[in-house]
Amino acid sequence: MICIDKDRCTGCGACVADCISGVLSISEGKAQVAGECLRCGHCVAICPQAAPSISIYSDTPVDYDAKTFDIPTQNMLNTIKFRRSVRQFKKGPLSYDDLHTLIDAAAHTPTAKNAQACRFVFIQDSLEEFKQTVWRNIQIAFDEGKELPIPRSSIESFLKLRHAEQPQDYLFRNAPAVLCVQAPDPVDAGLAASAIEMVGTTLGIGVLYNGYLRRTIVAMPDIQAYLDMDLEEKPLVVCMLIGYSDVEYKRTAPRRNPSVVLR
Repeated sequence: MICIDKDRCTGCGACVADCISGVLSISEGKAQVAGECLRCGHCVAICPQAAPSISIYSDTPVDYDAKTFDIPTQNMLNTIKFRRSVRQFKKGPLSYDDLHTLIDAAAHTPTAKNAQACRFVFIQDSLEEFKQTVWRNIQIAFDEGKELPIPRSSIESFLKLRHAEQPQDYLFRNAPAVLCVQAPDPVDAGLAASAIEMVGTTLGIGVLYNGYLRRTIVAMPDIQAYLDMDLEEKPLVVCMLIGYSDVEYKRTAPRRNPSVVLR
């Protein structure tokens, strides 16, 4: 629920003009709330006097400061252009401080109707057990001739490489961690994953979006149970291999011209 500090409120109306729910108005020179609020936080963000607050949230709003908030346009564009899918990771786990930073970024991305309903499953401490669970289910399905979520030829190749004299795991790429994102709305999960990746680049963290792993989890209830996932409530949208990058790129990669329609 929104609370308005009447001592701080000057009745400027900025919150009223920016309220998407239309539940704010000015009465007797002060903002007041009437109606069902989306709790989007726009009133908190826009008020010059920091009069509104939303009690259900635990994080503390940060005041705008150009020195720490503003990013030159070309720097931002170069960061986006420079990102690469990473398949070479340093040994060693992600620090939990860095993980907290990534999840903090994801938690502040937009969600439809301010649902904030993404669920993040971070697998690091139990990664080896998780990998064994995944590969066991894949091997059983392969041996029994069941329908597989990955092309059978790819599975056969992956299994041979995994059991070779010098084993290679093409499904997990020796990444130290896996991050899964569930959400009722796939756009919400995609935005969160993108935020995680972009902030990760500032920490030396690389990401590989792993569609094969996502499809495997979706197809195999035993793996879902291991991860305590209810895919009917919150579908699995994104799986990411994640860790500190062990590759150094020298420049951006070329791209074809985008297809754009201007009307």
